[in-house]
Amino acid sequence: MVQLKQVSLRLKSIKNIQKITKTMKMVSASKFTKAERELQAARPFGYGPRKFYESSRLIKAAVDSKDKKDAAAVPEPVQEKPEDQEAQKKLKRIYIAMTSDRGLCGGVHSGVARRIRREMTARNAEGTTHKLVCVGDKARALLRRAYSTSMLVTVKDIGRIAPVFADASLMATAIAESGFTYDVGEIYYNKYFTAVKYEMSIVPFFSKIRIESAPNMTAFDDVDDDQLECYAEWTLAALLYYALKQGAASEQSARMAAMDNATKNASEMIRKLTLLFNRTRQAVITRELIEIISGAAALK
Repeated sequence: MVQLKQVSLRLKSIKNIQKITKTMKMVSASKFTKAERELQAARPFGYGPRKFYESSRLIKAAVDSKDKKDAAAVPEPVQEKPEDQEAQKKLKRIYIAMTSDRGLCGGVHSGVARRIRREMTARNAEGTTHKLVCVGDKARALLRRAYSTSMLVTVKDIGRIAPVFADASLMATAIAESGFTYDVGEIYYNKYFTAVKYEMSIVPFFSKIRIESAPNMTAFDDVDDDQLECYAEWTLAALLYYALKQGAASEQSARMAAMDNATKNASEMIRKLTLLFNRTRQAVITRELIEIISGAAALK
């Protein structure tokens, strides 16, 4: 039979855990409200570079309910020829995994790492031509074993406080000063939709040389090299800031949902343990009564 003391200790432990998860849910709800509000102000940092890439025909125009009118005015890139596909394989690429240092938020971080593994495996990524930037300890922990030779930059202390543009600027500076010359880059991040929905998304960015050779770059006025260099660096910082804000909102919403589920599971465990505790206590009382009655009968 289960010991009454063991059940009591287990019940007390689960109640303490429930208090923690309930508190974490309340804290996440408060941080989520702030992160969602700050995300609204950060959206132009992501939309601006994307529109420029679409106009210069570096990427296809996104056709959806919000951007259909703007996207329809941008001609789609021509179909790639076989030699262009071969050239794509030779491009130097950089992959940026946007996570944080904190867990207890479901599959937010593992989804980013899983997608990067799939993309790098499909492209037969090598450490000399494909580099990896891990933003947050979670990305580094998930990817360092498989891609230790591809690690270029690791960024810590992400997620403890709300990200600001200065954080993204420092990341962009670290990438620029790393010495790796890339052609194309991809930022893997969680895109926030609603409090109960987020999706793993990819946003591309390009080097100055790739922007100069864009198919529709002639549509813009003459831009000197220094201005184009500055714009390429600013674009990377802007997209990193946008991804940080998207990831922060997604992480807080996921943590809020995870802590809510944990609190509900703790309530169910408390209910079952309380029932077990009462049954065990009743069994102990019944056994002691039987022993008393048996002892009294033996004395007669």
